[in-house]
Amino acid sequence: MKSTVQAALTAVSAAGIFSLSLLAPTIGGIANAATSASLPASMQLVSASRMKASHRVTELNANTPWHMGFVLPSKNAAGLSAFVAAVNNPGSPEYHHYLSHAALMSRFGPSQAAIATLQHYLNSQHLKTSVTGQVLSVSGTVGQIDTVFHTHLTQYQQGKQTFIAPNSAITIPQSLRIATGITGLYRSLPVPQAIAHAFSTKDLITNTDQKHQLPTGTETTASSGGMTVTAQLLSNGSRTPGMAVRYLITATYNGQPDTSASYSSLSGSYQGASSLVDSTSTNANGQFLVDFSLSQQQTVSLDLTVSDGVHQVTVPLPAASFVGPSAGTTSTLTLFGTPGQVITPWNPSSNPVTRAFNGTTLASETSVHGPASLAVYTLGNVTTISQSDVAHFAAEFGLPQPNVSVAYSGPNACTAANPACTNAMVPIEEELSLDLQMMETSAPGSNIQIYEAGSLRSALNQVLTQDTAHVFSISYGEGEIPEQQYLATAQNSWDTLAQEANAEGITISVSAGDSGAYEGALEGNNTPMLSYPANSPYVSSLGGLETSVNPLGQVNQNAMWGGNIGSELSTPTLLSFLSMENMIAGGGYSQIEARPAYQKQFVPSSDGRGNPDVSFPASVVTPGYFAYFANAPFLFGGTSASAPLFAGFVGDLNLATGQRLGNVNPTLYHLASSNTSPFLPVAYGNNGAYSVTKGRYNPVTGLGPINLDQLLSQLP
Repeated sequence: MKSTVQAALTAVSAAGIFSLSLLAPTIGGIANAATSASLPASMQLVSASRMKASHRVTELNANTPWHMGFVLPSKNAAGLSAFVAAVNNPGSPEYHHYLSHAALMSRFGPSQAAIATLQHYLNSQHLKTSVTGQVLSVSGTVGQIDTVFHTHLTQYQQGKQTFIAPNSAITIPQSLRIATGITGLYRSLPVPQAIAHAFSTKDLITNTDQKHQLPTGTETTASSGGMTVTAQLLSNGSRTPGMAVRYLITATYNGQPDTSASYSSLSGSYQGASSLVDSTSTNANGQFLVDFSLSQQQTVSLDLTVSDGVHQVTVPLPAASFVGPSAGTTSTLTLFGTPGQVITPWNPSSNPVTRAFNGTTLASETSVHGPASLAVYTLGNVTTISQSDVAHFAAEFGLPQPNVSVAYSGPNACTAANPACTNAMVPIEEELSLDLQMMETSAPGSNIQIYEAGSLRSALNQVLTQDTAHVFSISYGEGEIPEQQYLATAQNSWDTLAQEANAEGITISVSAGDSGAYEGALEGNNTPMLSYPANSPYVSSLGGLETSVNPLGQVNQNAMWGGNIGSELSTPTLLSFLSMENMIAGGGYSQIEARPAYQKQFVPSSDGRGNPDVSFPASVVTPGYFAYFANAPFLFGGTSASAPLFAGFVGDLNLATGQRLGNVNPTLYHLASSNTSPFLPVAYGNNGAYSVTKGRYNPVTGLGPINLDQLLSQLP
């Protein structure tokens, strides 16, 4: 946790997205990652620039047990791609005629000749092998793996991220090159994408009289004892109730950046309203952000106190204006049994997100036709805490208890006993708790299966092999270029598995990322890029919104999560924050995946796959999600909230229509092209490279949020 104001988790890497790849054929400069490709003779997993920027910690002990895997080639890759395109195309006679897992394996499963070749060689190296679905698993020791690939597995540190990779280019024996991908030779140890903010009644602003003699201009400064604090108003124009006003705070001590400075308190006089306060970490320039929101019409300046642990300065913030209900309005809401004039966070009682997007009726499908069959990925073995949290959440809000179980616990999942995972365990636990509670919000009382694994590929392979879950939610990701390691079958092997899931009718819902247009910022790559695996055309990519809610719980407007922060901050300042933490909804165009056919009317032919597809609320402050972690109340946000929320809604749609929806994207884009589109407008937003635009699609919020009842009525 970074602070008592906001625990903004610092990474969007998905630990255990372990893969190797070969550059795929390109279409108009974009790699066609769906094309099957075999492995090359040698590969440099990690770029020279990243290696140079990383600190070598230690070579792994040769006797350490090691698990890895090979993604096997399909016996009919072209046929699989054709079938998936047809079965998810509303205009095709094959539409929704999904395959059982047995039928899938019979038609498109792994080549038996490839299995025999791989196993013969690996067994000759005294490695144990087994095959499940499309993946051949390998068990041995680090020393055996080093010998096979002529390298040494080594632990590195780059900033706050730990990763394990070969210390040199690897050599791939001829017999292994028939595989389409390798998992387990590159491992990043990440922090997931959930954002948590410790909930306290101190965050609620009480009714007081309006302050007079407000500061004018957009910047104020105060000094004391060598410490100087400057507050710059970033937000333009008046804010509606529930919409945050944003300030950039810069602290110096004796003229040098005060990197120890942080938010201490917010005080002052305001009328008849409440607010939540949100603060980022402090960057190398001594800067952090503060957001707050008021529920009634007024112009106000609050006093912000900043402290570095030794020195303290209070600066009057530049005046901010709020429009909406007048100061004399007496409307009230109930916050968990306590009446008051507050902007409540999203919760199933006083401010249900299901109502805001016309999904209240849809969410009742689980009680009428349920339970929905959902699945969720986690990097670690953390289910005890998370199951208790979702049970507490359901009891608090009178929802039917979900049936939560562990369907798969695979190799390399983080545990408390693993020293390399020590710093990641709490964020991993928070992530799963949030995922389960968001699924409970949108699909109460569902059957939710947890897939624990160090590798996304092994987890997805198990989901499609078991074929009991109809929707799979993933709240992990990292920049698509670092994931590719500047090579490429990582994407190919993922897409093969995702295609197979689609062929069985399984929908995959993935967080679009929380670093705006710069999803590689955490790995030190400051060029615009998407987040993997949300960039895959075979998954639904979920973006984020900040949704303005008035004291009556009514939505005033939707904006991109992060608002105009991409244009409010200079690019260096924006990147300095993104390199540390999650704070802004991801989106843009892929450099790896070609534009899918279903985006033809929405994405220029010169651009790759556009992200996100749709968006749901993700802000932790406007208004944030009330949820539990370790049975304590928290406010959560991030696209980690929108992905499982959408997964639950898809589970509801499956129940309402009596069928699986598979890759729902072609249907969504087909409906978006009509004059009765079920998608709602988004007012504004800039993620650092792209802006919300008027029209049916933009690479910031995708098609936008969904009117869910309208979507249900329009499904083919």
